[in-house]
Amino acid sequence: MARSVSGRERQPHFQQIKPMHIRYTLLPIFLLATLSNAIAKESCGIHAAGLLASSKTKELATLFANPSEVLGPLQRMAESLGKVTGIQEATTARFAQHTRISIQAKDLPDSYTYQGYWINAHSESIGPLQFHIASAPESDCRLLALHVDTAK
Repeated sequence: MARSVSGRERQPHFQQIKPMHIRYTLLPIFLLATLSNAIAKESCGIHAAGLLASSKTKELATLFANPSEVLGPLQRMAESLGKVTGIQEATTARFAQHTRISIQAKDLPDSYTYQGYWINAHSESIGPLQFHIASAPESDCRLLALHVDTAK
């Protein structure tokens, strides 16, 4: 151990840090990482709905594993929706009964695990609608399916 000028033994710096200080240092880092992850997951649904609403179907198609196969259906869907406004995240299904139009990744099984997003919006040609967007868990917005629900 090193001795200080006063003659007392000095503890190395890393041993002087108290556990409470470590907690206060690591807690904000943990919260920031958690919040960043939550924001990224939420933005996938908004991002995908926004691309469809603005007819950026080529860019939206690249979020699927099979872009060339979904591009045509995405273009037709965007045309049928017309101008889409009021895009906002939702926490529940919008309609008790609905009609659904779907586009999905190739070879998607009937049952699959996904990160789901509900996005409410308004279509000039259809009226109120809700996007239900399914992305692969733990991905950077790899879409498995995109559904458009309208009131029945």
